[in-house]
Amino acid sequence: MFSVTEGGSTEDGQPDGYDGLAARGTIERLLPSQLLLMQELPDEFIRRAAGGELLYLAPANRSTAVRGRVAVLVDTGPGQLGAARLVQLAALIVLHRRAAGQGRSMVFGVLGERPGSWRGGDLGKQLAGWLVARKVAEPNPSTVWEWREQLDAADQAWLLTGPRLASHLPDRSRVLVSNEQEWGVDGATVVRVVVGERHLDLPLPRGEVALRVLRGTGFRDASVGVSAGTGPLRMPMFPSAAPYLIARGDGPAEVVSVRVPTGRPRRHQLPGPALAASWFGRRLVVLTCVDETLRAVVTGKPLGRLQELAVPLAAIGMTVSEVEAATEGALSPLYFQGGVLLCQLGGNWWSLSTEGSHQLSSYVTVAPGRQMDDPRMAWRAGTHIGVTGVAGGARIPANAQVVLGAGTRTAWSLGGTAWRIHAAAGLVGDVTVTKETTVIGMVDIDGPQLVTLSSGGLIVRLVSPARTQTLTRWSGGIAEPALHPSEPWLAVPRPEGLIEVVDLAANQILRTVRSTG
Repeated sequence: MFSVTEGGSTEDGQPDGYDGLAARGTIERLLPSQLLLMQELPDEFIRRAAGGELLYLAPANRSTAVRGRVAVLVDTGPGQLGAARLVQLAALIVLHRRAAGQGRSMVFGVLGERPGSWRGGDLGKQLAGWLVARKVAEPNPSTVWEWREQLDAADQAWLLTGPRLASHLPDRSRVLVSNEQEWGVDGATVVRVVVGERHLDLPLPRGEVALRVLRGTGFRDASVGVSAGTGPLRMPMFPSAAPYLIARGDGPAEVVSVRVPTGRPRRHQLPGPALAASWFGRRLVVLTCVDETLRAVVTGKPLGRLQELAVPLAAIGMTVSEVEAATEGALSPLYFQGGVLLCQLGGNWWSLSTEGSHQLSSYVTVAPGRQMDDPRMAWRAGTHIGVTGVAGGARIPANAQVVLGAGTRTAWSLGGTAWRIHAAAGLVGDVTVTKETTVIGMVDIDGPQLVTLSSGGLIVRLVSPARTQTLTRWSGGIAEPALHPSEPWLAVPRPEGLIEVVDLAANQILRTVRSTG
């Protein structure tokens, strides 16, 4: 169906343990069960060896290729009701686990919805969304190709559908087709699953079991109100100059904080979905939405009158659905200045306080400063951009992209490819990146360097006027990494809800953060 690139292990990467079984291999990789067979039944061992039937451990190698997403397109029309939905459920679970094993993230889309509106999140949230995504009309082949246009080149795409739609597709290599095959007095008893040239007839569970599954028992989103500290960590970020990592936890109303490099993860249950957060001194401040009103939750000593903050969503032009959509992504960082909170919501910068709120239309970006209440800023001033602390009289065009680093380090670009780096002593130099590259920040390792991500968001590089270095060891996470604003620390999401915090200067892991600490 789609021409895509496989992720996972490759033969030309660096060794990375074992990955499954193989019919060929060296004697040291022979399974222990095969060695036992050689001792107990030597004739059978010789027969299997001659016929190529012995089993070996298959070596795994770390892939240096760009790893895109596993994008699953699901047909939820009338033809896929009943037994076919059980197949789709099983396929989503298998593909999600397979994606995690390859270091990819999985998203799914529903035929009949706007092409490109992929749904992400953890597996439980995705299954809960799939459960209610039922359509009254059958999809057509043109809809499939409209979704295809929204894929990146490195994405691995699958389609879960029935024989009617699959018969109109020229390439069915990653199309999983399911339809009922045998029936009993209580309904379908066997479903046939076809992938490419392979097919398999699967017996169905008893009617009452199948009904419970199709009603969502066991995988509905149970994150709201859960206080146990065992869920995966998602969307890490370093919101301030403090040595604290913050991540999303079990659902939109939980955040997890951990001091780096030592400290146990702490889970914070909030009265509503979390939109932004930061550490101010020894206080954790989280901006939440409760009853269509933005409120600040302060853990620790009071900070001004932030506990009294109450800003209606309508005052900043946001809706409840936009709040729900925002919780699918990373938390936004919060900044504190003169008793007010500064944050970016809905693509705009806002000043929030107990006296009200107003949009900061001239703000380009904000970053932590040396003091808690004195953040660095870049703002549009007439025909140029003013930046806190930029030395050397640099004049940045008003329509430039700006990235602020620690101290007075600043980088800017007009088109996103040619970047100019400034430091306290003035201009450092110019660097060039590709159009598909994203600059996520700056570090000072033998001088200022940009930290960039590839188009898939998984390949990390250091770029300076002198050289470009690919950080293969710290690339290939399951989601975009997060950079500390003043330290050379990178938080890389790994499978199973783990986050590796690495020191780019020392090229070593500072700490592996697990959901249970």
